[in-house]
Amino acid sequence: MKLELVDFESAEVKKVSSAMPQGLNTNINFVDAVLEKDALKVSFDYLVTYMPDNSFIRIHGRAIFSGPESKPAYEEWKKQKSFGGVSGEQILNAVNYTCSINSVFISRVFALTPPIVPPTIKFNPPGVVPQQTGAGASAQKPKKK
Repeated sequence: MKLELVDFESAEVKKVSSAMPQGLNTNINFVDAVLEKDALKVSFDYLVTYMPDNSFIRIHGRAIFSGPESKPAYEEWKKQKSFGGVSGEQILNAVNYTCSINSVFISRVFALTPPIVPPTIKFNPPGVVPQQTGAGASAQKPKKK
């Protein structure tokens, strides 16, 4: 599916305290889906909640996708009120990426911690080669010279 548009319709912010949060939770809820021609329109709520004081950032919007995968994704939505598989990943990641980036700007206006947690970077002792893990790690052994 091709992402055509992410359109924010409303945003709400509440800052309860100026204390540094101990943590935050991000939740994306798909509210509704409509199929018009080959365009899938997905309404969503994006919510960042700061702990322990319950400050929050909420964004409501819609994402529009096109392509042949739109109809099967919509049929799945009608049956289960959720999206799965590759289409579900595309929808979730498009909404998460767009909302996360824009919520950084919103958080700065209210002096809230940006809701993106960068990975921790660690130094290795000299001569130690870091091990790769995760999706980018190679399963191949290094070639001997």
